[in-house]
Amino acid sequence: MDYTGLFQSTNIFNRTSINRFIDLYARSDNWHEMDKTTGNLGYGWIHYALIRVLQPKRVLCIGSRYGYIPAICALACRDNQKGMVDFVDAGYDQANPKHKSHWGGVGFWNTQEGGHIFEKFNLEHYITMHIMTTQKFKKLYPSHTWSYIHVDGDHSYAGVESDFRFFWPKLTKGGFMAFHDIHTKHTNDLDYGIHQFWQELRLKKIYNMIEFPGTFGLGIIQK
Repeated sequence: MDYTGLFQSTNIFNRTSINRFIDLYARSDNWHEMDKTTGNLGYGWIHYALIRVLQPKRVLCIGSRYGYIPAICALACRDNQKGMVDFVDAGYDQANPKHKSHWGGVGFWNTQEGGHIFEKFNLEHYITMHIMTTQKFKKLYPSHTWSYIHVDGDHSYAGVESDFRFFWPKLTKGGFMAFHDIHTKHTNDLDYGIHQFWQELRLKKIYNMIEFPGTFGLGIIQK
């Protein structure tokens, strides 16, 4: 199917386009509170709106099963006619014993389809894929900075704490860092630690934080 022109900013509220977008980048998952029956992008609206307003030069997305949030962020950059998304994912398949970790992926980014998925909505010029762990990414790009960061990779406490410790100083002043799954303690046979880390940040009372409702939860901090 040719998706060219379906998701222009002039018809972002077109339900057909929204549902095709969800089908392509979220599949049957509903981690981000989407609802095809009402044409609702769920948390996607929040990321899209913040990037449209912030007009960032660089966006960082850590982790995604099929590319939903990275695609949303690239779409916002495309509609801004500026900005680039760095998308980092380890490419792990949770079903593979060699890949057992807290990334919880499905191995999608090591497939041919995964390598070309962002071409479907003409997003390929606004996103760069880095199929590697954040540890390797940090070593390759130690001086990069971003104005919008979405953390959804290693869901262990140690993983999210490490990502925060490294990438928070790389967030520009006034920028936003978003955490997915702040309400999730256990899913897909994985014990998540993001909820604990998020609560610890709240107790420090030194960050500008907002929490969005939902089964999985989204938390955002402004620097």
